[in-house]
Amino acid sequence: MTPLDDLNDGQRAVLQLLLRQGKSYDEIAALLKSEPAKIRSRARDAIADLGPDASDIGPERRDEIADYLLGQQTASQRAATREYLRGSSAGRSWARAAANALTPIGGDALPDVPAEREEVAQAFDALQRRAERQEQVARSSRLGTKLLLAGVGVVLGIAVILALSIGGGDDDAPGTQATTPAETTTSAAVQTTPTGDKFEVVAQGTLQAPEGDSAAKGQVAIVRFPDNNQYRLALQASGLPPSSSRGSAYGVWLYTSGDKKQFLGFPDTTVGKDGKLETVSDLSPDTPAYDTVLLTRETAEAPKQPGALVLAARMVTAADLAKQQTQTTTTP
Repeated sequence: MTPLDDLNDGQRAVLQLLLRQGKSYDEIAALLKSEPAKIRSRARDAIADLGPDASDIGPERRDEIADYLLGQQTASQRAATREYLRGSSAGRSWARAAANALTPIGGDALPDVPAEREEVAQAFDALQRRAERQEQVARSSRLGTKLLLAGVGVVLGIAVILALSIGGGDDDAPGTQATTPAETTTSAAVQTTPTGDKFEVVAQGTLQAPEGDSAAKGQVAIVRFPDNNQYRLALQASGLPPSSSRGSAYGVWLYTSGDKKQFLGFPDTTVGKDGKLETVSDLSPDTPAYDTVLLTRETAEAPKQPGALVLAARMVTAADLAKQQTQTTTTP
């Protein structure tokens, strides 16, 4: 592996044009009065120098990963590379090492390296263990009362999002104009404008990052508008990395297991420097029940599996809260 500062001037210049200015191989070739193939070769060689030995994956895979990290692939090529990385521990290891070396230049412009499905499952398990520990502590200190008080905070925050979403109208139906993950909005089977401003919380949860991963956090609630039996999922989060300009976007999932999940779509707003995200998604009244709401990073336009896990919330229903409150008041 070669340190970034030890690359020659030509290699560093090409990497900066690709990552900081978002240029393509063809654009740089025109700028430098060179050939795209030469620019591509120079960029790939630079990534090869920054990365570890690639004997486990071969030069063709190394070049493919280099194009992926530099944002020089079509949507279908990105999807194919991500699928390869999910199934190859050697490929993921090489990609992560190269991405870490590129961080001083690329920063947030670098795409995420997808985790193996087992790694995602481990993250879910870690999150569940963390939630269980917190639940045990809360139960010993009047669990039901604390959950109800926390629920008030969730409802207040979610109410603001819902008020904004209703007041903004429905001139543009979610999910009808987007073609890339960064532009696609959350969607669901039924798109019905709620009537009135009264709603009831059906389920709620606190969004948390996998243990030790980040300081991001948030709240999520599923609410019902009794006037027309319309359901909506409202989500707010803070401390998130800004949305990438290279095709990576945040996605919202309902999740119970690998076989039971539903992708709701991409929020209609990007995350800026303030790290905040507020979004609302319509739900069909017959949407099945799920244990968890996930916020992920996605690069595919129509993901089949959750991408890199950012936040997750175990959903607690109103009935669960009432039961816990009853147990708290009747049990010494």
